[in-house]
Amino acid sequence: MFSFAIRMTFIARIFTACACAGTLGVQAQVLQGNVADELARGRKLVLFQAQGEGMKPYDSTFVSANGDFRFNRHFQATGFYQLGLNDTDRVNIILDQREPLVDLHFAALPLARHIQVGTSRENSRLQEMLFVVDETSAIREAVREAKARLQPTDTAQLLALDRVLARADSTQAQYMDALAGEAADSYFAYTYVVDRAVQEAQGLGPNAVARAINFSDPRLLRSTVYDKAIIAFLRNMAIRDEGQFVPAADTLMALAGGDADCRTHMLEYLVDLFGTYGPELALQHVVDRYLVSVGDSLAVSPQLRSTVEGLMRVSVGRTAPDAEVSDNGRRIPLSQLVGQNRYTALFFYSSTCWHCHEQMPALIDDRTRFLAKGFDVMGIALDTDSTEFLASIRDNHVPWKCYSEFIGWGSKVAKAFQVKGTPAFYLLDREMKIVAKPYNAGELGEVLRTLLP
Repeated sequence: MFSFAIRMTFIARIFTACACAGTLGVQAQVLQGNVADELARGRKLVLFQAQGEGMKPYDSTFVSANGDFRFNRHFQATGFYQLGLNDTDRVNIILDQREPLVDLHFAALPLARHIQVGTSRENSRLQEMLFVVDETSAIREAVREAKARLQPTDTAQLLALDRVLARADSTQAQYMDALAGEAADSYFAYTYVVDRAVQEAQGLGPNAVARAINFSDPRLLRSTVYDKAIIAFLRNMAIRDEGQFVPAADTLMALAGGDADCRTHMLEYLVDLFGTYGPELALQHVVDRYLVSVGDSLAVSPQLRSTVEGLMRVSVGRTAPDAEVSDNGRRIPLSQLVGQNRYTALFFYSSTCWHCHEQMPALIDDRTRFLAKGFDVMGIALDTDSTEFLASIRDNHVPWKCYSEFIGWGSKVAKAFQVKGTPAFYLLDREMKIVAKPYNAGELGEVLRTLLP
């Protein structure tokens, strides 16, 4: 227990007062320094730029024979960066265009453990923050190990350890607040204040997160708070239906739309997020509405690329796959049926899906209204039982022709159209062009009122 008290005292004494950094004019920034370790000489030093929680190579230089380095490029993109000699030896830094020079010295390797800030108040604050975080993490680990040696009946000792941990967390928060307060106009303070605001918005709804952060600010894009805020926005939604992720994605894209880099990152992040964790409905929507215009310029993993390419093959504007539907065992090309109408809505559903049943009254109304103008509906049921299939048609008074292979999600038609959930809609013209992919029957009706006034 005594060692914890010493550590807390040590943390309390490590900081000296920092002079407030004045607001500098916007200018280019020079990054230079020295790495004393001979192992670094002649090696490439890479500068990585933060893109949310990820890092992307941004520039590089070589460490000279005497250990000096200087990047020829002058930087104007304020944000968090990393210097790295390889994938494992990296150190976090800040580049702020208001600081004309950042001069860093490394007494030895690894870089992160031996950094000395020669010139840059931003990086002095950053290193102080990282020290406090590391010390608090060490205390957390020591408390965890101490608790592991105790029994549940050792109540007094466990409570004492909890107090130590609470004191460490409180001390860290106080120092972080003090560092941010000493230079309120610094980039460090700006990102810290936004991060705190995002945390405080937890549980208050997505709009509270949107008020806490400007998703169109590229300075925030170059910090981890950006991706944290995206997740906070989605988690703050009161999810009752997967379909709510569709307007949420649209809102996030609109919020990031004020800056091209922010919009591109938001698109990449949502594709990766929905592609990895779902729902597929949201991924499909993002691909249809935003990704088609980006095409091959978007760098994603091979697995995600394959998924995206499959979705893009059935995106709006493309020619639909001419899959075959099954009518009592008779195979009929989709084009043969679609060619009979000016517009045909493919309605993918399941006879046991109550969400699908909810769509049918509006779909029946649309068909009644626009049938004479050349519109019809085609039901494609992802069923496994013909009894349920027929009962659903009867009970819902379905007036259009329905088809099913009776192999459930093994349906070749559903796979061809990348259907991941029901209900799902595709609106085709007689040439098999995908005109629209409405989210529900209500949206289909709006599209039809435009196409068939």
